Amino acid sequence: MKKVKMAFWVVILLLVALFFYQNKSILMAKQSLSYGLPFLDVQHAPELPFALFLLLSFLLGLLVAYFFSLSERFKSKKTIKNLNAAATSQLEEISALRKELEAMRGGSSGENQESKE
Repeated sequence: MKKVKMAFWVVILLLVALFFYQNKSILMAKQSLSYGLPFLDVQHAPELPFALFLLLSFLLGLLVAYFFSLSERFKSKKTIKNLNAAATSQLEEISALRKELEAMRGGSSGENQESKE
């Protein structure tokens, strides 16, 4: 399985490299973004390669997705903690019931021996 996973990532890396190689002229072209708000003057970002804008957009998307999934992670951790506590208490109860059963078996076998004599 490790070899399949490694081969998969090598193929992905080669495809990304091929994408960048074939689009080098577009990705390295310098571009400037500008935005304007009604109450401010038009603002211009410094000229940067398009690949950098692409990378920043990707990283911003990862960051947003991370923060949206954060609450689910906390809920999952809390659920796991509660389930582990419930499993531990049930195992303790099972252990106590087994001891009680063994005590009953030990007591009942003693009674059977006395009734036979």
